[in-house]
Amino acid sequence: MTSPMKIAFLITSFFLFSCTSDEIKKNQSKEFSSIYKNLLKSKKLEEIQENSLARTKKDSTWLSRFNQPIVMISSENEKVQATLVALGNNGEKLTWVSSDGISLSYHNGILIATRGFSQDLISLNHPKLKKPFKHINKSYFKTHRFLDSTNQYEDITFTCMLKKKPTVSLSILNYKVSTDKVIERCDSNFQSYNNIYYLLAGTDIVLKSKQWISPANKSFFTYNFYAFQQN
Repeated sequence: MTSPMKIAFLITSFFLFSCTSDEIKKNQSKEFSSIYKNLLKSKKLEEIQENSLARTKKDSTWLSRFNQPIVMISSENEKVQATLVALGNNGEKLTWVSSDGISLSYHNGILIATRGFSQDLISLNHPKLKKPFKHINKSYFKTHRFLDSTNQYEDITFTCMLKKKPTVSLSILNYKVSTDKVIERCDSNFQSYNNIYYLLAGTDIVLKSKQWISPANKSFFTYNFYAFQQN
């Protein structure tokens, strides 16, 4: 199993990578984008066939084929998956992008913005972003700002609370990693959702998460594979 110190070191040093484009990443992200658009046209999830990445075994050998740090995103049913590469960072804010322009921005593992979806998350007003997992069992407010098809802004404010579950073993790539499972319950007058975060045990490093984007796009998984990549 990868040690916490090694994973933390890899995370802090992952920005030193080649900017060479990767055909694997291009093909998979384009395939994701095409199928995802079908999902947004109200096509039933069970009618969507798995894309090639979803059928691929994800292990350290597969990961070694990438010459850039990557994350993987996946639909909730895990039939549609894609890899994204690092676009840049601003402090603790990391942005990842696909070859066809879909981008996701995170702050300490929390999804704060998307670009390229039908209803983008333009910004997230979250009071706990510096230490997002330190306020267990205490309620707080956060506001999602969306951009709709007519380029109008819409804000939805949620009341949220974190609950920490007992340490669980997470299978990711070839590894079994001890993680702290944190569930974030958020409710508004018209929407509600549960976000799930798997943190490397004893740390705030998010290895896997399920996070809500918007009413139209719902939730998806993020796998932080860059934590397991070699320099």
